[in-house]
Amino acid sequence: MKSLVFLDVETTGLQSKYHRIIEIFMFKVNYEGEIAEYHTLINPECTIPAKITEITGIAQDNVENAPIEKQVAEAIRQFIDDGVLVAHNLAFDRRFLVELFKRNNCKPLLSGGIDTLAISRKLFPKLCIYPKGEGSHKLKNLMYHFGLDKAFANSHRAKDDVLLLIQVYRYLEKYANGYTNLSYPRAMTHGCPECQAAMHLVEYGNKRELICTKGSNCAVRLVV
Repeated sequence: MKSLVFLDVETTGLQSKYHRIIEIFMFKVNYEGEIAEYHTLINPECTIPAKITEITGIAQDNVENAPIEKQVAEAIRQFIDDGVLVAHNLAFDRRFLVELFKRNNCKPLLSGGIDTLAISRKLFPKLCIYPKGEGSHKLKNLMYHFGLDKAFANSHRAKDDVLLLIQVYRYLEKYANGYTNLSYPRAMTHGCPECQAAMHLVEYGNKRELICTKGSNCAVRLVV
């Protein structure tokens, strides 16, 4: 393995064939420990939907003077080179890169990569949902699960997400290999003992309680 390339893209929508990348941040580390960063906003040459601006904080005027994709596609591809891509929900980022390189006649991506979402699902099949975690296997939820919330504001901008992704990847790797003292009640990582649904973590001062997400359909509550 030559290098790991941690990345995140912000886009105008969810459909890689029709929507466009508006920001990309990549952090590359090789086996010798050398690091490099690549970041750019990209003018999508179309209107950024208000909902996307609300989520990412990227407005039309932010990309007005940014390069268009054909001006940066080759630089992005060269930065990745033959590195192994690492992302949270890798399939999403990968689809947008594949379409970007196809449109701009760049060398195709190598197959494979590392998906921290898939790793999280394997290690913690029904991870509990933290108060501000948004969803069981969201990157933000893993931030709370590993106690990284004090170090990361975790905005939806690409650089913030990649820096968080690197730390989450390290924690997942250590946990998977038994190199950490972290341990959790089974219900926090494998779901409700009665119905196996993911549980909500609720905090009352110093008290923490797991409540089944099925609500009135399952009355399990556990103090943790």
